[in-house]
Amino acid sequence: MTGEPLLGRVRERAELATRLSAARAGAGSTVLVEGAAGIGKTALAHALVAEARDAGLRTAWGACLEGGGAPPYRPWIQVLRALDGPGAVLDDPEPGAGASRFHLFDRVAAALDATASDHGLLVVLDDLHQADVPSIRLLQHVAAAVPDTALLLLGTLRSWEPPRHPELAEALGSVRRERGTLSVRLGGLSPNEVAALAERTLSEPPRPDLVRLVQERSEGNPLFALELLRLVDAGGEAVGALPGGVREVIGHRLDRLPEPTRLLLRQASVLGRECDPAVLGEVAGLDRERLPDVLAPAVEAGLFTGGADERDERPARFTHVLVRDVLVAELSATSRRRLHARAAEALDAAGAPERIDALAHHLRESLPLGDAARALDVTRQAAERARRRFAFEQAAYQYERALALPAAAPHRVGLLLELARCRFRSGAVEAAWNDCRAAANLARADGDGEGLADAAVVLRGVTNSPLTSRVHALCREALTLLGDADPVRRARLLAQLAVTADPFAVGGAPDWGTRALRAAEATGDPDARFLALQARRTELTEGTHVLERLSLGERAVRLGREAGIDEYVAWGHAWRLDAFWELGRRVQIDAELAELSSLVDHMREPLWVWRLTMMRAVTEAHAGRFARARELADEALAVGRRGGHESPDFFHLVFTSHVALQTGRDLETVTDAVGRYVATGPFLSRSWHAVMLLGAGRRQEAADLWRSLVPHLGEFPRWAPEWIVATTGHARMAAEFGDDEVCADLYGQLLPYADRQVCANAHTPCGGPVALTLGVVAARADGPRAGEHLRAALASAEAMGSPPSAAQCRLETGRLLMDGRPRLAREHLAAALDTARRLGMAPLAAEAAGLLARARARETDLLTPRENEVAALIAEGLSNRQIARRLRLSERTAENHVAHILTKLGFSSRSRIASWHTGRPE
Repeated sequence: MTGEPLLGRVRERAELATRLSAARAGAGSTVLVEGAAGIGKTALAHALVAEARDAGLRTAWGACLEGGGAPPYRPWIQVLRALDGPGAVLDDPEPGAGASRFHLFDRVAAALDATASDHGLLVVLDDLHQADVPSIRLLQHVAAAVPDTALLLLGTLRSWEPPRHPELAEALGSVRRERGTLSVRLGGLSPNEVAALAERTLSEPPRPDLVRLVQERSEGNPLFALELLRLVDAGGEAVGALPGGVREVIGHRLDRLPEPTRLLLRQASVLGRECDPAVLGEVAGLDRERLPDVLAPAVEAGLFTGGADERDERPARFTHVLVRDVLVAELSATSRRRLHARAAEALDAAGAPERIDALAHHLRESLPLGDAARALDVTRQAAERARRRFAFEQAAYQYERALALPAAAPHRVGLLLELARCRFRSGAVEAAWNDCRAAANLARADGDGEGLADAAVVLRGVTNSPLTSRVHALCREALTLLGDADPVRRARLLAQLAVTADPFAVGGAPDWGTRALRAAEATGDPDARFLALQARRTELTEGTHVLERLSLGERAVRLGREAGIDEYVAWGHAWRLDAFWELGRRVQIDAELAELSSLVDHMREPLWVWRLTMMRAVTEAHAGRFARARELADEALAVGRRGGHESPDFFHLVFTSHVALQTGRDLETVTDAVGRYVATGPFLSRSWHAVMLLGAGRRQEAADLWRSLVPHLGEFPRWAPEWIVATTGHARMAAEFGDDEVCADLYGQLLPYADRQVCANAHTPCGGPVALTLGVVAARADGPRAGEHLRAALASAEAMGSPPSAAQCRLETGRLLMDGRPRLAREHLAAALDTARRLGMAPLAAEAAGLLARARARETDLLTPRENEVAALIAEGLSNRQIARRLRLSERTAENHVAHILTKLGFSSRSRIASWHTGRPE
């Protein structure tokens, strides 16, 4: 069928043509063509390639190898080389402290975008069901940006077949969910299309009964139908004797080949669907001149391509993987092992490091006939090469295969830990922990303290996770077994203990971080020193230690720069940002954010992109730009999910709940989502739900939940990062429901932090000045002190550049001044109302409008009936003499009434009286 027009697929080709035109116009997309083996996926892709070239687009093709031994990123390396692009970017990435997989993927995406920007680009990735997981991760990365480029990605994959790796199905699912991705499922050809295929294939016009039988047997599968027709045409096979399966019909076609050719194809089958003719010659014992002659009959029969000409440097390959499958099945286990051993010898002799994956594959498959120790050594080399290329899933696959080898027994602890590290780097945290636990069990049985210690520190930064407590317990055990023999490992264990400590479980902050820092500084090991800094910072989350946390951040920045490790520098800036938010230092916040932004733009690590995007969302919400803040939070959620962040959905919920309370948007939906989340969390986390219920107007539900929480408020640990957020929330609830005793207690706890902001960290929303909460609580018993707090809160909000917080401060100030100074209350409330309306803060606007109406009414109550009459006449523009005549008073009495009105309302002119009267409610 090669070179002939594609039969059928009218609807699918029309859809692909539309996508191709859109890509040329700068609106690219990703299309996954799925279907059974032989259904015509590759043929459809070839037809699109021809159409793209006719339209002036560049094209590139990458194929995933079936049969094992392919290096990671193979299809992408083929694509980049076809485009004269930097294939070495993937084949041999540049080392360096700033290198990362995300950075690597960005370079590939940028190269494709640059090529596509000229006249458009079509990239085909064939047989994705056989791809390595890193190649699919790269596909997801490119697919995420493709809608904004002139690139059309087309992938083919076999459906209804279990993937080679469990992670492959998940990775392909992520690609399907990307914006702009379309899945096309191919079915069989129609009876008329099978008839057309018969006319094209047979040397004589097809009989109707033959066409009908081929349609029934093949169910319209193009490959099966074609092979049946070729079988009939080649040997006049009786219609009733046609085979019932595609593998059977391929076997019949192979039977017609000369025996030397069929033997050579069997030998080629162990090399995979594609092979190097030179290696095939070595395996078969044929020289390069003889090889084409033996292959020629298979090439003529359409079963094999390439290798038939000694001048042809292209890889030799089976025309379809099913041909290879049939031939592999004909080999006995012993024959396969011998052939794999020969292949390994040929590859070993060639000494090509880029074929290390294939060499490892053949050495493993040759066992037990081959060299077991050599198989283990080369498999470990392949794993390490994959790790250097950031192909962590492929490295993990190689370590799994190494563990299954007979020679692996003495090395199991080390291999399991390497496997765990690769899985953790790939985002498979649970699987990594299972490997750590397996390694720990072996180390424990052998009394291996070093192995146990290493197993305890593989998982880094895993907090607020079901695994955290288990990692913590393993650290405790490892410390005991390790003793004082290894200072570096001991420092790391102490640091991990501090980081994984549960603030709700430990009785006060222990000194693991202090001990870790002391031990790490003595070793000079950068990794141990950073872990210790991180641990010490974890112990110093209480607000009284904020300046020490600033210092730790600066030390981390210095350490990172000295060691050339960007991640340490990034953490240092993040810690300083956390502290500056808490202190309310806006200038320093902006400076640190700019430094971190520049660094993250260079690093391009997904989790740092997530964190930075969340920080920017927080800054936008703080300034009252809620629409932009929501956009950034949604963007961060997508990045976090794609990058394997442990809990991006949780932080997104925290952010959206804050914005919902401020704007009223989706408040009911978000409130219910918070309720579902806290139902499975610590009991005291339900105070978050109580705050949301109150904000949503479900006061009775909030009150009932609040009453269940009050007896346990003292159990919230002061050293938890969320303490300041939770405690200000508790104080607001206590004030709302009139719990004066609780108010007094919480007021005393919060008072030392009166100059701080309500903030857990820089990537979660800031709740404004602590002084605002203090003012609300104090207003229940001490008006003057409440006024002091609210004035300080307003000054802080304005200094932090937060109109939403300033509006809340003015609202509470207006509420406080309602009775004694209604005019000033009205000014504050009017300002709060104006800000709330401008920023879209519907709940605050409604409350401010209600209070403003009450304030105006209170002002009216300050005047006597006669003074109200005088004020009304002033509003009409009457002079004192005219007022006196209208009310039948002396002019002096009218003057006195006007003076009293000015004094009571605090005005300095008659025009203010007129404006006040005109604007007051009826």
